[in-house]
Amino acid sequence: MRSFLLLSLALSLWAKQPLPALEAKLYAFIQNTQIKEHPISRYVGTWPSYPKYVRIQKEIPESNAFMTLQTLILLHELHQMYELPKIEKLFELANTQMLNYTDDARQTGETKGTIAFWPLLQGDEGEWIRSFDTQWYNTTMRILDVGNDFDTSSQAFVWFYISGQKRHFLDDFVISSARYRDLNRTQEHPLNLPWKQKDSGAFLTWAEAEAPEKPVNRIMDLVNDVDCVVNLNILTSLSLYENNIEALPSESREAKESACKLTHEIILAKKEQNCALWYTRPSHFYLAYAKAYKADTLCIQEDRDLVINRAKKRARFLLRHPRLEAYTEIAEHLIILKSLKPTAERGFFFKKLLNKLEQTLEKGIVEKEAYAYLPSREALFGGEAFGMFRFNWYGNANATALTLRALTMK
Repeated sequence: MRSFLLLSLALSLWAKQPLPALEAKLYAFIQNTQIKEHPISRYVGTWPSYPKYVRIQKEIPESNAFMTLQTLILLHELHQMYELPKIEKLFELANTQMLNYTDDARQTGETKGTIAFWPLLQGDEGEWIRSFDTQWYNTTMRILDVGNDFDTSSQAFVWFYISGQKRHFLDDFVISSARYRDLNRTQEHPLNLPWKQKDSGAFLTWAEAEAPEKPVNRIMDLVNDVDCVVNLNILTSLSLYENNIEALPSESREAKESACKLTHEIILAKKEQNCALWYTRPSHFYLAYAKAYKADTLCIQEDRDLVINRAKKRARFLLRHPRLEAYTEIAEHLIILKSLKPTAERGFFFKKLLNKLEQTLEKGIVEKEAYAYLPSREALFGGEAFGMFRFNWYGNANATALTLRALTMK
């Protein structure tokens, strides 16, 4: 048995291709920008990101688990086909911090199977908070003690699943996510009202009660919300569990069915633009749909052709308007279309569209002698925070990983 495993490993390594020159530069940029030293020790191993807080006109560099996990997942997918130099060290450095995030949750009694967007830090008064920097928490932005959420946790689920770690976390996530649903609630988040019905049964965003009794409420706007992209990300995790580990508990299965039903209703009603509180454009919905589809989420697959057609329509619009410089969105659409339509199903015009998107994306890459990366033209995601101001998030490494994956997918 051992010799068979060694032979399989050797064959898989032998079959991997070297990265083409441009893609190799993109990967080198991701390697080089991984944080190796930082005053906040929990940032080491992650990548910097840059949220722009619109109303306060401020860009504050930070680091978070969500973008780190998404970057790791994209690189892991790429590594199945291509040789990535020193990828083991990159994974090890980032994974150490993701394991720390799970320890954070245990330290403060958070919901099992969840992690927070930001790390656990100790404030000047000795209190433990989840924030990007104690300086801001201790001065003007004490609202930044955020709770654990199921969106970040869904990304942790995928990472721990594909890297073969933390089985207890996977089990706990499946159980905990089903306990926070849009059922029998006394309040509705105001931004959810235009696009969904009451008691949808779908998943909530925050791993907290609707309005926890704490000095500073950790739920945005004091009301837990339903986000359609978050629901799709949770569906991806539940499908990976159900299809590859074991059957879902009955409560989780019911919640999954409700989330699928809500997804179907959103697509039929063409409400992708309005159903996400924490994401900024429909391509985020389509990309999350594509991930859930590839994870064999059978209850959403009837809508595949509708999603493909809408993604194609938007992709053609982006090609007709190059001044938008929507490179990140183009990368997203490449992944969406390639994920939803296998090579054998692609006709002449579909392949032509993919080629044009790839050419446009390559033109948008800034090249230097030692590196190449996608410039910060638009947010990766964002939303309304605390009912006070809007934020737009961008991370050079995360956008570069998205682009790298888009260009290398078959």
